[in-house]
Amino acid sequence: MEFSFCNLRELKIASPIFKSVFCIAAALVLFTLFVFGCESTMGSSSDQTVFPDSTTHYKVKAQIQPDSGQFNVTIDMRFVPDKPSDTLRFLLHDALKLEALTGSAVDGYATNPWHFGGEDTLHTKVVTVPLTRTATSSNPIAVSWKYDGQIQNEQIPGIGGAVITPHWIELPIETMWVTVHASIKRFTFEAQLDLPENYEVVSTGSLEKTSTGWYIQSNEPGPDVPLIISDQMQTQKYTSGAVPVTVYHSGAPDSLTSFVADRTGQILNHYAQHFQGGSETNSLRITLAPVERALPSSYARTGLIALRHEIEPDTTLFGLIAHEAAHLWWTDSVNPMSRHNFLNESFAEYESWLVLRQTYGDAIFQEQLEEARQNAKGAPSFSEWTPRLDGTLSYNKGPVLLHELHQRIGNADFQSFVRALQREDVGTIGEMIATLEEVTNFETAKWFWKKL
Repeated sequence: MEFSFCNLRELKIASPIFKSVFCIAAALVLFTLFVFGCESTMGSSSDQTVFPDSTTHYKVKAQIQPDSGQFNVTIDMRFVPDKPSDTLRFLLHDALKLEALTGSAVDGYATNPWHFGGEDTLHTKVVTVPLTRTATSSNPIAVSWKYDGQIQNEQIPGIGGAVITPHWIELPIETMWVTVHASIKRFTFEAQLDLPENYEVVSTGSLEKTSTGWYIQSNEPGPDVPLIISDQMQTQKYTSGAVPVTVYHSGAPDSLTSFVADRTGQILNHYAQHFQGGSETNSLRITLAPVERALPSSYARTGLIALRHEIEPDTTLFGLIAHEAAHLWWTDSVNPMSRHNFLNESFAEYESWLVLRQTYGDAIFQEQLEEARQNAKGAPSFSEWTPRLDGTLSYNKGPVLLHELHQRIGNADFQSFVRALQREDVGTIGEMIATLEEVTNFETAKWFWKKL
C-alpha cells in the first residue's frame, strides 16, 4: 500500500472503482501464502543481527516447492503494537491448514470467512486470536504459529500481483498481521527459505545463500515481506546512475532491461532533487515478472520495484516506473485501507505525471490529466471512501485535485508542502490539511478541504 502501493493506472477497464479493492484484497489474500510461520533458530547470520526491540519483528522459516505449490511454514513473532490490543487477527488462504498457534498470551483462536468491503473474498479466512493480556508497545507479546498446504496458480483470485508457477513465484505480501485495536505500520523481519536447487530469491533487505537455504533479513522497518522466487533468474546490473540498479528477469530482451534501468536512474535523480530527501535506499532491485497476470499490477518497497515483463518500453512503462519509484518516498505512514490512501497513491500518481511532463513534454501530461478527470466524473468526497471507490478517488480524483492545488499555490509552495509532508511523516488527511495551512494559509487549506 505504501502502502498498497500497487500501480493500476495502466488498466483500461470500464469501472476504475474496483481497482483499489482488487489490489488490497490480493495483497491480503496472498500474505498468507508464505509468511505465517517461523522458528526462533535461524542460522548464523541472524545471530549477528541486532533488531530494535521497539519494533514488531518476524522470524520466518519456510519450505517452498514451486513445482507443486506446497508451503510448509513456521513463524515466531514479537508483536509490538502501535496501540494497546487484546485481540489479533490474520488472514489465511483456504488451501492452507493452520497446524498450531501458540503463545503465553494466546487463548485459542477461531476462523471465519473473511469479508472486505462488504463482500466475501475468494479462498480466504480470517483467524481471530483473543489474548489473555493486553499487548502494548512497552509490554509486547510473542506468538508462534505453523501452517502448511498446497496452492496452485489457478487457485489464486485474478487480482493483484501474485504468481505461483513452477518457474516463477511472486508474493507481494502486505498487511501481514491485521489487528483489531492496534496497527503495525512497519516491522523488521528475517527469513530462512528452503528451496529446490537452482532457485534464487529477490526481496528487500540483505540476501545470502547459505548451506541451509536462502537467508533474508531487513532491519529497516517496512510494511511487508515481498518474495520473488525463480529457477530462471537472470540479472543485469547498471551502475552509471546515482543509485546502482539491478534488473532481475527470466529472458527479457536487452532493449527492455536497459530501458528500465536507464529510465529508473533518470527518474530517481529527478525525485532526489524534487523531494530533497533520501529514498531509504542506496541501491535498487527491479524484477520483471515473465507471467501474464489477470489484473496487471506492480508495487514498490524499500530498495525494490516489481514490474511486469510484457509492457513495451515506451511512455506507459516510463509512467509506471515513475509511479512506483515515487513510492520509495511515499510509503509506510499511510493506512491503505482508508481514505488516507490519498497520501499514498494520489501523490505518487501526480508526481509520475510531473516527471513524464519533464521528460516527454506537456502533451503527455495533459493526456494523463484529462483521462483522470474523465474517470473521476461524479466521484464522491474522500469522506465517503470505501474500498470499491479507491480507484476513482486515490488514482483519479486525488491527483487531479493535487494539480489544482499546484496551480493555485505555485511551484515553490507546492514543493515546500510536499517536503513538509515527507519530513513530518504525515499519515492522515487531517494532518495533511494542517500542514498545508502551515505552508500556505488558512483559506487555501479550507479550499482544499472542501475540494476533497
